[in-house]
Amino acid sequence: MGTKLLRYKVINFRSIEESDWIEAGENTCLVGTNEAGKTNLLIALWKLNPANKEPIIPLADYPRHLYSQYKADGHEEDVFIKADFELDEAVKNKVAADCGCDPEQVSKVLVQRKYKGTYYLDLPYSKIEKYDKKRVEIIIGKFISILHSSEHYIKESPDLKSKIDGVLNGLLTAYSEQFLLKSDVDAIIAQISTLMTDFGKKQNLPEVFNKQLLPHLKKIQNSFDGKAIDTTPETRNYILKNIPKFVYYSDYGNLDSEIYLPRVIEDLERTDLTEAARAKARTLDVLFQYVKLSPQEIYELGNDRKVIVKKLDYSGNVVSSEEQDLSEEEVSNWAEKKKERGVLLRSAASELTKSFKKWWQQGNYIFSFEADGSHFRINVSDELRPESIELEGRSRGLQWFFSFFLVFLVETKQEHANAILLLDEPGLSLHPLAQYDLATFFRNLSENNQLIYTSHSPFLVDMDNLANVKAVYVDKSSGRTKISANLRYDEADAEKSIYPVHAALGLTVSDTLLLGCTPVLVEGPSDQIQLTLIKRYLISKGKMLNNKELVFIPTGGVRGMGPVTKLVASRDNKLPYVLLDSDKPGKDYLKQVKNGAYKDQQDKVLDVAAFLGDKAFEIEDLIPVKAVANVVDRMFRGKTYFEDGMVEGEPIVDQIEQWVKENSIVLQQGWKVDVARELLNNFDRVTKDVPAELEAQWVTLFETFSKN
Repeated sequence: MGTKLLRYKVINFRSIEESDWIEAGENTCLVGTNEAGKTNLLIALWKLNPANKEPIIPLADYPRHLYSQYKADGHEEDVFIKADFELDEAVKNKVAADCGCDPEQVSKVLVQRKYKGTYYLDLPYSKIEKYDKKRVEIIIGKFISILHSSEHYIKESPDLKSKIDGVLNGLLTAYSEQFLLKSDVDAIIAQISTLMTDFGKKQNLPEVFNKQLLPHLKKIQNSFDGKAIDTTPETRNYILKNIPKFVYYSDYGNLDSEIYLPRVIEDLERTDLTEAARAKARTLDVLFQYVKLSPQEIYELGNDRKVIVKKLDYSGNVVSSEEQDLSEEEVSNWAEKKKERGVLLRSAASELTKSFKKWWQQGNYIFSFEADGSHFRINVSDELRPESIELEGRSRGLQWFFSFFLVFLVETKQEHANAILLLDEPGLSLHPLAQYDLATFFRNLSENNQLIYTSHSPFLVDMDNLANVKAVYVDKSSGRTKISANLRYDEADAEKSIYPVHAALGLTVSDTLLLGCTPVLVEGPSDQIQLTLIKRYLISKGKMLNNKELVFIPTGGVRGMGPVTKLVASRDNKLPYVLLDSDKPGKDYLKQVKNGAYKDQQDKVLDVAAFLGDKAFEIEDLIPVKAVANVVDRMFRGKTYFEDGMVEGEPIVDQIEQWVKENSIVLQQGWKVDVARELLNNFDRVTKDVPAELEAQWVTLFETFSKN
């Protein structure tokens, strides 16, 4: 995946007064009731950089109750969408080279768009708190290679060369941590400056240092100060060109089976269509782009008569016309063109059929296109019903997926690269099992394309992706659309919005009974997210040998364990696995159930201490400790860095709570879920260097779940 959307905010757009910042993972689901504002959150983001050049229409897009002020007060200058992007490595390096700064300073860009359509780009995240030591090692390593090949170094005395090599190779030995602070970089530059005083009156050797090493280190030094990054129009245009395009789709754009070409030709030229009509026209335009014929061409090739006489009124308008049959030569030419059109349509339908099979798992469909005079038809057949039937005669679910498929294929130029998908209530007309398949499809699709979709169907809430599910609701006190990652019941206004998540949990429980999954009860959503991260890692490394799907079910603390255990127990009275924290509530509950419900299946009740050692460990202690510390330092800014005072091998949650107390930081309810979500969203970074001992503990834990 290239440049990535990190988060976005919507301001004064339709019903949205000002949203919270909405974090975006690879696959983000916005759940909520009707009229909560989910659609408007997607449309605003779409208009940041639409793949189809969708226009900004102030009359429709600016809040209606404020529209009287729009022109009078110059609100065309208002920003309606802000978004932070993490730049692709190649883009980041080029921007850094253009701006003369370190790549880390320009890794994130803020892009804003105004109602008049202009963009404002900024690089406001230039201040770096700590710097990856490996990158400094690379800089020094490259410099040593350059230096050793320099004739100025080669000619020096063995003693001086030995001293130079000793200093350069020892620059980083004093630093055991993964990241360097500003004081560390200052000390490294000071060591090099001291070394250069030994060069005496030599000029060439210092020049190598001043040109090939110190500028790189001074860029790092400057990055700690967070100085503003100046950009040129060319650089800003380059960044904008590499921002992902957004492809939005709703069922307003679903294709009909029979398309009246004169209306299509007229609609594609109009600029005053309603939003629903514009959505339909867009899908039709995409369809004709796919078959590589314009509707005008298809229409003309379907007519075997021509207009030769037109009667006009005094204003020049046509009031009547007469037609005449084509000549033999014209008929011959027309026949040849029709033959070409037929070949093109059959070829396009055949190619579409092949591509569609790779996406849609609910049947093996064959498509055909027909053009007859003023009409264009899409027909479908399959193995069960080999007769060709109009698309409209098939399920609405197939119509939706077919239409979305075409839009995605054409608007991303079939490359699927550098595009973010925004889907509004996808698959509403699909059968529940097809919605399950769609959720799986989304998971696969998000490996190459970020995806944000809205839903109020529990079948489309992916329980393995709970970290990226957000509740959208209307705050009763302010009337504003609110977005929350808190999926628990203590959000009173959000209770109806988060119902699909709780329903999805019920469906997941059903799956464990119907499909033979292995349920594992955990105390909360943060535990579920972190265990999902571990599962994903083990699968990627080929170390997940369980032939049954593991489903981690949060129960809302140890109090919820009992009721959920009864729901999940199988018909032959096999109880689900339970994985508990090793804090006091977890230990107490472990003793209770081993003497009660799990008396005969005690091996199914586990606590974290059994895998990490006899301390008050929690699920968080199963995650690489430096990764957790890094996230804590980024999320909560204290007077000191948590990582600096952290003690490895001790329960990390207790340490975090002590550190925030010392730094006068107030932890919000649900902070552990926020940390877990951030860890999962940075999966590659978190799992880059998993210690062998910890990986072995993960394998042992998951092998335990697969025993019976």
